[in-house]
This record gives sequence, structure tokens and C-alpha cells, in this order.
Amino acid sequence: MKGRWGLQWKMTTTYVAVSAVAVLLAEAAVIGVAALSPSAAALSEQDLQARTHATAGWLAGKLAVTIAGGGQMRGTDLGTPGVAVTPGLAQPDGTGGVAIPRTTTPVCGLAAASLAVVVQGKTVQATSDPGCYPVGGHAGGLIPALARPHGGSGHARLAGSPVVWAAAPLTVGPARPGPKASAVPASPAGGTARGGKLFGLVYIQVPATAQGPAAFPLSGTLLRTGLVVLALAIPVGIAFGLLSTRRLTRRLQRLAVSTLEVAEGGFQRRIPVSGADEVSQLEENFNRMAGRLEAAMDTQRELAEANARHQERSRIARELHDSISQELFSLSVLAGGLRRALPAGSAVLTEAETMERTAAGTMREMQSLLLALRPVALDEDGLAGAVAGVCRAYRERLGADVRADLTPLALDPGLEHAILRITQEGLANAVRHARAGVIRVRLDAAGEQVELDVADDGRGFDPAQPDPGGLGLSAMRDRAAEQGGTLTVHSAPGAGTVVRARFPRAAP
Repeated sequence: MKGRWGLQWKMTTTYVAVSAVAVLLAEAAVIGVAALSPSAAALSEQDLQARTHATAGWLAGKLAVTIAGGGQMRGTDLGTPGVAVTPGLAQPDGTGGVAIPRTTTPVCGLAAASLAVVVQGKTVQATSDPGCYPVGGHAGGLIPALARPHGGSGHARLAGSPVVWAAAPLTVGPARPGPKASAVPASPAGGTARGGKLFGLVYIQVPATAQGPAAFPLSGTLLRTGLVVLALAIPVGIAFGLLSTRRLTRRLQRLAVSTLEVAEGGFQRRIPVSGADEVSQLEENFNRMAGRLEAAMDTQRELAEANARHQERSRIARELHDSISQELFSLSVLAGGLRRALPAGSAVLTEAETMERTAAGTMREMQSLLLALRPVALDEDGLAGAVAGVCRAYRERLGADVRADLTPLALDPGLEHAILRITQEGLANAVRHARAGVIRVRLDAAGEQVELDVADDGRGFDPAQPDPGGLGLSAMRDRAAEQGGTLTVHSAPGAGTVVRARFPRAAP
């Protein structure tokens, strides 16, 4: 998993951690706001009385629906489970009413309690506080409500404590439960309300003191919701992290694989560039690096091949000099001695002279060939110095009249090597085949072109013939073409020869 999912899982873990921290910070902010929010002002007695009356009407409508549907009203149907008992303090429920706790304690705190009682006649049918008003007990203590059998509201003092009360008739008929503020009261004219039959009375009593709803209440529901969001953030963060990083990790894996291929010699490897992000810059840089490495390896291979050719040429030149040249020299000496030893008029004198001339001519061609094969240090002397050295060698060793007009130029190494070899081949052809009196070598640059001329005043030849006399013109043209240049030959029998090469200064 480390090799394939390491980065992806790290980024996914980061997403999960960031999501969890964001949820925790949001919950902390909510708790802080709730803790720092100002407490609500106490409710007025009129507001508390309206809330109590709305709660009585809503509860009466709810119980009427239960009874009308054939349901049984249990003695503990009143009150809301989970509502804390707050002695001496009424609890607004946030919906326009008051919260009635369901108590089970046998101790009665009548004046300080929030309670709800259903009375039929003067008997308790249901209660939220069995300690004060047990089911089946006498409801004689509900003096304010019983004094108004058709409902109402008001305030009183019980056991020395002020309370707010409200009563609503419980009618069985077409009435339906609705919002607490719109409960249907009984008709003051009789025992029915809108065609319903009066069943009893719902009595609500709360302490006369109540705090208004908090500006930003902190409830258990809010905290539970935060915990649920925190729990969901983990799988959601994992899924989002895996999906969002899949493409990125694939691109990085492709880069890693391609890097290994290049390290093993696969310099032709290229990566498709996608997007315009940092990874795409890595892909572009990888392709550029691979291209430069491939070019560098090609150059190194070409240099190795050139060095191998140079070494082979040097070996051939040494072999020719040490074996064939020595044998030709011995043959020339023997032929000359034989010619001088023969008497005048000898029948073989002519053959001896011919053999001496042939040996001398062959030695001259061999020396020219050795000069063509002779390696020249371009790196040490530069192009102009190397060409001048070749011309000087032909003058000193073969006695050829070679006149050089050379302009120092700094060119691409491959182009310099091609120019040098064309110069050597042109001089060798002029010495071996043209029988030239004067050979002129000119090297110059005209704008973006490099010009090389090797001209002689020898016997010339017909350029229409395919490489006449083995002059190596095809090889010279190939060398020029490799550097993006051209090579032309101007010659005619008896009119000399001009070999002209043209190259772009920046060789491809």
C-alpha cells in the first residue's frame, strides 16, 4: 500500500483531518456564541398568561381528537417526558406555549409546580403531577378553574406563591387539534362547542415567573447534530480524498515509472502533458530533460563513432606507412639501382626506368593517401589552424604548391569536422589525379553561409561521369548533405577543377 497508495492516503487523511477540525471549530463557535449570548428578559405576566392559555387550548384539542377516535386517555398522557422540573419558574417551549414536565414524585409542590390536569365534574381524569392531583382524586383545589366551567385564564396565589392558570373546555366532536394559539374554546352559552359535547376541563398552572427564550439557545439537538456531522465527515472526507487525488496520483505514478525507464536508457520516453498545474510543469520538464538526454546520448554516440573512425584511420595509416610504403620505397631503390647498373642500350633498360617511375608515382599517391588519413586535432588548433596544417603537410611532404586563404571561424564541431575532411579529400584528389601546378584553398563566411573552395589548375575531368577515377565525390557530397549543405564540382578536361561547398552557419 505504501508504494501505490502512500501519497493518496496521506492527502486523504489530510482532507479528513481538515474536515473534522472544521466541524469541531464550527461546534466550538456555536457553543461560544450560545455561552456568550445575553440571557433573555423575563416574560411579562400578560405574555405568560397568553402562553398558558394557548397551551391549555392546544392540549384540549389534542385530547378531544384522541377521545373522538375511540382512544383511551391514560392518566399520564399529560406532560412532556424529558422536560426538567424547574420549581418556581415557568418554561417557555419556543412554540408560543409553556412546557409541562411529567413528574412522578409523590411530594406536592403546588405553588411552585408547572402542571396540567383534566377534570370531569370534580374528579381528576388525567394529570401530569400525580403527587398533587392523583387520577381519580378530588379537584377541589382548582378553585379558579372550577369557578369558570367553560374555560378562562387568570392569576392567583397558592401557598403564598403567585401562579398563572388557564382552563380550556375538552369537547368531543368536530374539533381538531391545531396550533396552540388557535385552540377552540367552549361556547359560553352551554355545554357544547361548535356542535361538540363537553367532556371536561383542561387546567394548566405555571409559576408566575418565566425567562424568555434565549437569543441563541444551546440544545441537545444542536449538539447531537454536530456529532452526527462530525461522524459523517470521516467517510465523506475519505471518499472525497480518494476521488480528488486519484488522477493526481496516477500522473505522479506515471512520472515515477517514466523516470525509471529513462534511468535504464529509454530516452525516447515522453509523457503526455495534461492541464496547466504544477504537475504539468513537471511533465513538460521531464519531456525536455528526456529530449536533451537523448540528444546528448546521440552526440556521444556520434563522437564515439567518429573516434572509432579516427582510430581506424590512424591504424590504417600506420599499417600503410610501416608496410606498403616501406616496400614501395625498397622497390623504388631497387629499380633505380637496376637502371643505373644496366649498360646503355640494354634491352631491359626501358622496363627498369618504367618500373622506377611507377614505384615513385605509387609512393607519391601513398603519401597523399596517408595525409588524407592523418588525424587532425581540431580541438587544439581550431578549424582554420587544422586546414592550414593540412595544406602545410602537402607542401612540405609532397612539394605541392598549396595556397591557403583562411578566415578563422568558430562552428559546430560536426560542421568543422566535415569541412576538414572535404578539404583533405579535395587536396588528395588534386595531388593524385589532377597533376596540378597550384592548388588554392579558401575558407570564408558570407552572412549565414560558410564557403569552402578547393581549386586547382590541373588537367580537369568531365563531371558528368559518375565519380570519375574514384575521386570520392559521392562521399564528399554525403558529408556536405549531413550538415545541411551542398557540394558542387566545376571542371572540364584541361581546364582545372573547382570543388565548392556551402553550409549554413548554424548546422541542423
